[in-house]
Amino acid sequence: MTGLSLSHLSVHRGPCPVVDDVSLDLRPGECVGLIGPNGAGKTTLMRAALGLIRHKGTSSLARLSAAERARAAAWLPQMREIAWPVSVETLVGLGRTPHLGPGQRMGAADRAAIAHALSRMDLAGYETRRATALSGGEQARVLIARAVAQEAPVLIADEPIAGLDPAHQIATMRLFSGLAAEGRLVLAALHDLGLAARFCTRLVLMHRGQLVADGPPREVLTEANLARVFGLRAYFAETPDGPVVQPVEVVA
Repeated sequence: MTGLSLSHLSVHRGPCPVVDDVSLDLRPGECVGLIGPNGAGKTTLMRAALGLIRHKGTSSLARLSAAERARAAAWLPQMREIAWPVSVETLVGLGRTPHLGPGQRMGAADRAAIAHALSRMDLAGYETRRATALSGGEQARVLIARAVAQEAPVLIADEPIAGLDPAHQIATMRLFSGLAAEGRLVLAALHDLGLAARFCTRLVLMHRGQLVADGPPREVLTEANLARVFGLRAYFAETPDGPVVQPVEVVA
């Protein structure tokens, strides 16, 4: 399986470093939550790691050819507008494109991957529905299913649970945790600290373009880090269902 290695990765907009000298080694089997306030550099870091924007330093994924990268990593961007009125099955099937040669039609393995992804995102029975006619949350789940159907060793997702109802937020995070347990690497930018703490094996905390903390959730979500980076005080508890982290107050 493929991981992701970043070495001294930096992205500048003019003289301002949006991502400032970040080095990370992310391994197969990890479900990594990329956390930080708005403007911390999370999206820019992921786009640079995928070679989608100019950067300094190196990324193991960015060094690959476009075709190799498409087979190695699935990308779920933050913006999720569906422009074409195609069926849900057709849209999810686009995730199989990296595995097909020129003019090659999908086979049994491709159709099985599509069906499996639809099932995992609670979309069985949606196959023939027009994707643009779905609700915003349903469209988000369809696009997650497309990324899952790609069956890439690495899944990089930017705020994948934004706009989902609570049940589907939990189900999606459970899916990501399961993909990691299967040996894939999942890197997801998240704002829900409670779900990040419960389902991620590792958290990477960014602030003002820099890497502030990296490690198990309880070691990253410290009182000092929450106050300094988020300006928050939070409630923590260990429960039979895992850790509970609930922001309760803004601190000066």
